[in-house]
Amino acid sequence: MVGIGVVVLALWVVVSCGGYAEPELPDSVEDAHLRRVAEARISALCPGAIRLAERERAVASARDLAPVREFWRRFAAASTSVAGDPVAALGELRGLPDLLEEALRDADREAAMAEDAPRREDGR
Repeated sequence: MVGIGVVVLALWVVVSCGGYAEPELPDSVEDAHLRRVAEARISALCPGAIRLAERERAVASARDLAPVREFWRRFAAASTSVAGDPVAALGELRGLPDLLEEALRDADREAAMAEDAPRREDGR
């Protein structure tokens, strides 16, 4: 649930702060290239982010896991800064695939513990 909330918040920030307050300057070739690289890296993380959100949703009693929380924070920060500051977005994306894998492992472990809890209560 936290993950979905972060994604919705990131989208809201992008839409509400869409850069309409100041005129856009023409992109340099380097900025355009860095933006495309950052967008490609974010797109590559999306399937894993969707899996993570599904696993969080499946475990209603999920604890506040630090790797999961950190992944969503950095993913949202990178997503919102791609258009305005692609260098900052690339900085946020550094190490994010490894953090996603760690967050998925923690979410899987939490799901396994949630599945085992009713069995232990039943004495099976």
